[in-house]
Amino acid sequence: MNTLRRRRIPKPIPRIFEDDEYKQYTRPHNWRLLSLVGICWVLLIHYFERTCPQNTLSACQWKNWEQWNSPDSAHRIVLIADPQIVDDYSYPKQFKIINYFTKKLADNYLHRNYEMIHSVLAPDTTIFLGDLFDGGRYWDDKQWIDEYKRFTKIFPKKINRRDIRSVPGNHDIGFQTIRHKVVKRFAEYYGELNDYIELGNHTLVLLDSISLSHPDKLIRKEPDNFLDQLNNRISSTFPRILLTHVPLFRNPATQTCGSHREKRKPFPLQRGDQYQTVIEYEISRRILNTIKPTLIFAGDDHDYCDITQEYDGGAAREITVKSAAMTGGIKHPANV
Repeated sequence: MNTLRRRRIPKPIPRIFEDDEYKQYTRPHNWRLLSLVGICWVLLIHYFERTCPQNTLSACQWKNWEQWNSPDSAHRIVLIADPQIVDDYSYPKQFKIINYFTKKLADNYLHRNYEMIHSVLAPDTTIFLGDLFDGGRYWDDKQWIDEYKRFTKIFPKKINRRDIRSVPGNHDIGFQTIRHKVVKRFAEYYGELNDYIELGNHTLVLLDSISLSHPDKLIRKEPDNFLDQLNNRISSTFPRILLTHVPLFRNPATQTCGSHREKRKPFPLQRGDQYQTVIEYEISRRILNTIKPTLIFAGDDHDYCDITQEYDGGAAREITVKSAAMTGGIKHPANV
């Protein structure tokens, strides 16, 4: 019996279809989230670069704290210590590209705060307390001029405002191995390193205490003669304010710096390559007993310190002004 065999029809092989819908679909970027992150970042930068400094300066408005009953207007002064603009000597082992951006950031920080000081407080006089540069004591004339122009760009002088930049720091002229031509160059561009100025009803005494400390008679001749002749030249009527870069000698065990100092260690008494943290005891005594100041402002240490210095017949409050630079090794740079 013949039987008909069924012909097997092969099953179709499944095809892989193009998913046109998927092809056209691309995962969208979350632009809303990215925009939000960007806005938050800009606001954060603005807060720390603009709002925070402005609020701090506004709290220092003269009317908030000064007691002035005289019909005459007060003469207002801002002190800036140790801007110490970053240069190739600052971080010699660092990559050049990192040094470049460090300079830009540090310059911008100093310039912005300087402009804000003049915008918010509008001081009559601005005084720098030395260490304008970092490696100024090493530079040849060409490099020094370039850095001088850069410093002037960061801190432009203001119209109808007084500006004093002639107090030298050890980073400007050195300490142990001062060269006469370096001191002379600094004075040629910034003015007399040892001088006195009558502002308001006070006499400001500017003293190059670094050169005064030098063993070379030629180096210390100018500040030496200045001190010897000072009391014959200036009136004893006005109280005197001493301005020096290096703080005067003190006993850190008894002359403590106060609660506004960031560092918890006592004020250091030490010396090293081209620096000394205080002026020697005997020289400090001579300065105090000759000038007889009521107030002393110094820099160099980068941190705040507030002590009392006693001398024959009186006493003076000595304030070490914080560094104004973001690279000064302290959390909260400041001015006075």
